[in-house]
Amino acid sequence: MMKATAKWIDSYVGTGLSAQEIADKLTLSGTEVEKMDDAGDDVCFTLEVTSNRTDCLSVIGLARELAACVGKTVEHPKVDYKTSGKASDVSSVEIEPDALEACPYYSAQVIRNVKVGPSPEWLKKRLEGIGLKPINNVVDITNFVLFETGQPLHAFDLNKLSGKRIVVRMAKKDEPFRPVVGSEEPIKLDADTLVIADAENPQAVGGVMGGHGSGVTESTTDVLLESAYFNPQSIKATSRRHKLDSDSSYRFERDVDQGGVLRASRRAAQLIQELAGGEVLEGVLEAGRLKPEVRELELEALQVRRMMGIDVSTQQIEAIFRGLDLDVQKTTDVKVAVGIPSFRPDLQRGVDLVEEVARVHGLDNVPSPLRMVVETAKPSRRQKVRRLVRAGLQGMGFSEALTDTFVTAATAIGEYSPFGKGAARLEARNPVNAEAPSLRRNLVGSLLLALGVNQRQGLDHVRLYEVANVFLPGNSGADSGERETLGLIGHDYFDLKGAIESLLETLRSPHKLEVSPFTHEVFHAGHAAELKLNGKSVGVIGEPTKKACAEYDVEGRCALAELDFNALVEAWVPVPTMSELSRFPTAERDLAFVLDHGVTWASLEATAHAATDDTLRGIELFDEFTGKQIGAGKKSLAFRLYFRHDEKTLTSEEIQKQMDAVVKAVTEKLGGQLRG
Repeated sequence: MMKATAKWIDSYVGTGLSAQEIADKLTLSGTEVEKMDDAGDDVCFTLEVTSNRTDCLSVIGLARELAACVGKTVEHPKVDYKTSGKASDVSSVEIEPDALEACPYYSAQVIRNVKVGPSPEWLKKRLEGIGLKPINNVVDITNFVLFETGQPLHAFDLNKLSGKRIVVRMAKKDEPFRPVVGSEEPIKLDADTLVIADAENPQAVGGVMGGHGSGVTESTTDVLLESAYFNPQSIKATSRRHKLDSDSSYRFERDVDQGGVLRASRRAAQLIQELAGGEVLEGVLEAGRLKPEVRELELEALQVRRMMGIDVSTQQIEAIFRGLDLDVQKTTDVKVAVGIPSFRPDLQRGVDLVEEVARVHGLDNVPSPLRMVVETAKPSRRQKVRRLVRAGLQGMGFSEALTDTFVTAATAIGEYSPFGKGAARLEARNPVNAEAPSLRRNLVGSLLLALGVNQRQGLDHVRLYEVANVFLPGNSGADSGERETLGLIGHDYFDLKGAIESLLETLRSPHKLEVSPFTHEVFHAGHAAELKLNGKSVGVIGEPTKKACAEYDVEGRCALAELDFNALVEAWVPVPTMSELSRFPTAERDLAFVLDHGVTWASLEATAHAATDDTLRGIELFDEFTGKQIGAGKKSLAFRLYFRHDEKTLTSEEIQKQMDAVVKAVTEKLGGQLRG
């Protein structure tokens, strides 16, 4: 989320529009204003910024959107300040080689003889308008520039830095660090965490949060102003691992503009000189390299008309591009050539420019095609089963999850597949997220991840399901390619097994769910089973181990299940089979057997059915007992049998004959011992 006030945005454009009008312009152009709150004589916007528009995580970025919509250009603040002395005589910065991937570039400016005190009213008003509490003029300036430009900054008290130098390095294992916000006690860092250190200790977690002992206070006279570019994947992983987040990490993990790193630093230095009387030393202390990407694209007016049905001239296109701060290089009657600045990495092709013209021109101005009658196809058998499955599970209290197809496979469950083994994982050549390059082999890992997210939000007792595809590597055969499955996560094994049985009843499956013992390292021994229908394997169910849960930050007990969706489609009976109500009574009899612990209820149930004729209408387990009275490795199963004939009342002799057959079969085939 991004916050900005209407007057702050308009201060760079000068439209004079009301807050509501500005909100409407931004929303219609694609940056939705989700909420408007009073902020004194101003209005604070809460905006939903899409992942490809990180430039709009800045007030100037929003001002560009507004300027383009009203045919104006952004008035950027002029940056000009005096320098004296040399920064390199006072301090230095370096990036250790093993930290270059996490921090490709680091810069610092030195400002001496500052007078730390309260900020002027205009600055306080800007920060209070977006819900930030003013602290002092130097810290407030770094926060102001962060929101203005989208580039996070950090101000250190230079005299509190050991050796008056900065070393960007990876943390040592269990190295202590006390963040400025949050934990009162130091947290332990790991070797994958990037830190901004002085000659001795970490003073900040790079790109995430400053430390408790080196911040700017009223006694500060000399400031070292940090502005850097951090690897988004590194920041995201660190923030999640240590449960630290800030406005800085929010932007760094979404990627900031490399071209704006030094620009923001200079803007902050200018404001510190103006508002705190600082003396900016000449030269920027730098380590590493910036690589801002600049491209050139062309757009023909005819292409906009062909794709969007909008008649716009190249002059109108040029005005839109200038409003968006794009570098218009050449305009003719046919096309516009434009340089794409580094703050717009989302503009990669000519078709992206068509989208820019269309959204700024107004999607509400795109002509609607003539209405036409379209005949829709009837839902297929698979689509009908999907609807029944969703409705059935939601009726049982499950919530549908929609998870990412790409996952990290660096977990035991990530490597596991209930439906086949492949020689190698399927990985994208150019993954959108470098931390999740693999196509998932199961849904249970995705659901565990979703459960962990819910638990962190305080929702412990959730039951989730998802119907989606998994991807099984292999050259050919039934165990390779793309497969649709149903994934479930519930409270425990029996909770989930009962839900699956109820789902099969919803589908009017002619076959009952069968379970057989199953072992795998990701499941607790004795708490996992292979699921079968009509003797055919259709999935697995089990309770994951604590180790497997810990990989997804899941706490407590849970159970997972995954079924081949094709099996559910085959099991569905569209029209229920109706039978006449019987006029004859049902007889009930109870039996109890002592059996080996490994004998399952499913096998006992199947044995009883096989030993009797069709007068046995049902079997119900009502008690399971283990204990020293039974003996080690043994258990007692007590169950009820239901007998009924459709054309007569069964006699005691007929019922006893069936009972004797059950006792004989269980004794001989399963080694059962009848209890008295």
